[in-house]
Amino acid sequence: MNILFLNEMDVSPMRGGIDQITLTLGRYFEKRGHHCFLAYGEDSSLPTAFPAEVKMRYDYGREKEQFARWIPEKKIDVIVSKLGDIGPKMRLLPIIREVTRGTRTKVIACLHAMPGEELIGNSLRNSFYRICHGDWKSSCKDIALEIIPTSLFQLFFHKKLRNRYRVLYDNADKVVLLSTAFNDRFAELGDLKIDNKFIAINSALTFGDYLPEEQIGAKQKEVLILARMDEKSKRLSSALTIWKKINQTCTQDDWHLTIVGGGRDLPYFQKMAKRLKLKNISFEGRQEDALPYYRRSSIFMMTSAYEGWGLTLTESQQNGVVPIAFHSYASLPEIITDGSNGLIIPNGDIDAYAERLLWLMDHRKERERMAAEAIRTSRRFTVEIIGEKWLKLFSDTLEEPAADMPAE
Repeated sequence: MNILFLNEMDVSPMRGGIDQITLTLGRYFEKRGHHCFLAYGEDSSLPTAFPAEVKMRYDYGREKEQFARWIPEKKIDVIVSKLGDIGPKMRLLPIIREVTRGTRTKVIACLHAMPGEELIGNSLRNSFYRICHGDWKSSCKDIALEIIPTSLFQLFFHKKLRNRYRVLYDNADKVVLLSTAFNDRFAELGDLKIDNKFIAINSALTFGDYLPEEQIGAKQKEVLILARMDEKSKRLSSALTIWKKINQTCTQDDWHLTIVGGGRDLPYFQKMAKRLKLKNISFEGRQEDALPYYRRSSIFMMTSAYEGWGLTLTESQQNGVVPIAFHSYASLPEIITDGSNGLIIPNGDIDAYAERLLWLMDHRKERERMAAEAIRTSRRFTVEIIGEKWLKLFSDTLEEPAADMPAE
C-alpha cells in the first residue's frame, strides 16, 4: 500500500505525541513493506524525521490542485489525516474528500485528542498572564469558558460545534478515536449515531525496548514530569502545588522533581516555583532524548486537565516509572489500573494526589511491584500490535465501496 500522512506541520518527534505516533507508525508500515509519504503545510523549527524524498509541502490556497496531482502520481491508497484537535486543520478534509471522491483512495481521519476539549477553559491566573504577553483572543475565550458553565456554553455554540465534528465525520471513510470511551462524546457533539465508521485504536509505544525488571531496584528517588509547558492542557500549576505539599512534610527531602519540556508557559511555571519557594526541583527544558530521564526516575506525575491518550504514561510504564494521574479523561483507565500499574486520583483533588504521591514515595516494595506490573502491561501497546490494527483497518476500508455522500 501507498500511505499518505496528512499533517499541518513537518513531523518532528520533539513536538509531541501526534508527531511521535506518526513517525512510529510510518516506520512500522515501511518495515512491513508499505510506502509512506508526508504532506504538510508548514516547516518546523525543530529537527524533523521523515526522509526528504517522501515529503510534499502544500501551499495554502493551492491544496486542491496539488493533491489532485500528488494522489494519482504517488498512487496513494490511503490518506491518514492526523488531527490533534477540531480546529483550522479541519479545512483540508473537504478538499481531500472532493479530490478522492469516486476514486479508490480512502480517507482516514484521526482525532488524537479528547472530544470536547475545546470546551475546557484555562485558569484565570494563567489567562491573565497570557493576555499580558499578547495572547488576547484565545485567552479571552478561556476566561469565558472558565466562568460560564460548560453546558450553557455548549448550548449557545451548539451549531458551530456540531458543524466542526460533522466536517470530520462527513469527509472521511473512517474516523479513528483513541478509545471507544470517546465515541459517545464525539457523537453527542456532532449529533451523530455511532456506526461502523467509528474505530478505536490506541497509541503505540514510542520506545522499542523495555526496562529489564531486575533494574527497577536501581532507580533513583526522582519524580518526573515530561510535558509541553502549557498550563491550559497540562495544568502544571497543580503539580507545583502538590510538590509544595510534599516539601512541607519534611520527610522526603531526598526526593527530587525533574520537569522536562519546553513551551510558552515555561517562564510562568519557573516564576511560580520561585514564588512557592519549592525545594528539590529542576526545569530541564525541551530534550531531544527523554529516555535517560525515564530510565532513572521512579515516579511519573501527570496533572493534565485533558488528554487524548497520554503517551507519556505508556512511555513511563515501559520504563518502570510508576505513573500517577488525575482521572480527567475517559481513556485513562485503559492505561492505568489503579493500584496495579499506577495510581488514579479523582480529578482536581490536590490533597488526595499529594497523599497518594507521598505514600508511593514511602512504600518502596509497593512502588517496585507496580513498576514491574507497568512494564508487563505496557506490552499491550507495542507497535506490532497497534500497527497491525492500522493495517487491518486500511485493508478492510479499501475493500468497501466508495462513500460518495455525507451522512444525513
